[in-house]
Amino acid sequence: MDRAERTFVTRCSLAVKPFDIWTGTTPSPSSLIVSLEGIDGKPIRSSDGSYVFLDVPGERCMLRIASAAYREVREEVVLPANGGTPPIVTVSLHPGRAYVPPAAGTGAIVELRDANGLPLAGAEIMAYIDDETAVRGRLAEERSGGDGQRLKIAPGHGRLAPGDAFVLRDRDGSELEWNRMVDWTDHPAVIMVDRPIKGAWNRGTRLLPAVRATSDEAGTAILPFRGLLPAACRIHAEIAADGKRWQTVWQAEGGKVSRLPAFTVDAG
Repeated sequence: MDRAERTFVTRCSLAVKPFDIWTGTTPSPSSLIVSLEGIDGKPIRSSDGSYVFLDVPGERCMLRIASAAYREVREEVVLPANGGTPPIVTVSLHPGRAYVPPAAGTGAIVELRDANGLPLAGAEIMAYIDDETAVRGRLAEERSGGDGQRLKIAPGHGRLAPGDAFVLRDRDGSELEWNRMVDWTDHPAVIMVDRPIKGAWNRGTRLLPAVRATSDEAGTAILPFRGLLPAACRIHAEIAADGKRWQTVWQAEGGKVSRLPAFTVDAG
């Protein structure tokens, strides 16, 4: 066997960057199990805390992140064709019931019930805080539907981090649009977002902190908000389950984790 035959070539197929949505930090490796379903190879850790998978076969894979403290993550990932750039997947880790909230963290815990008073599992909650002191940034230029996935923003009272959800909301509060920051670009004022902007938005439109959560088997949902928030927080929430939607407003406190009254959806 000559030297060339003894040389093995490996390639990076995928990099995974998990972060704690409440603290914005990368959890310790001992607290997570990061794997690809049906694939035995374990990831290697890079200097920035990412999990790197090498030589993954096929065109798609199922990423799984298991943890005692966080909700399980299962996400399908499209792999690059030969010579393509490996995807970097930023994963927001949401707290489970065993999670210990950070000191002075702001959040809310709510139990959802169906019309019969039973736990409502698998309900999706989309919540945001609409307050001037909570603004995470403002659009630095006008944007219209179909624009690309880069936003130029002016600073707000808190800094967005990769994985953070936010809503764009106009000044009169009649229109809003959800999105999520994916990463920073080479320009310090430009962020990459999860999807192209749909609506038409003026310069100065606010980016407000937001959370998406799913209730667990006991009907419990945790809504973690990171960064500077007002002492009195009005959380605007939309709950979706079984093809129906309900809207409500909850009251929370900045720097505290509030346990809210149980929320029972109506049958209509």
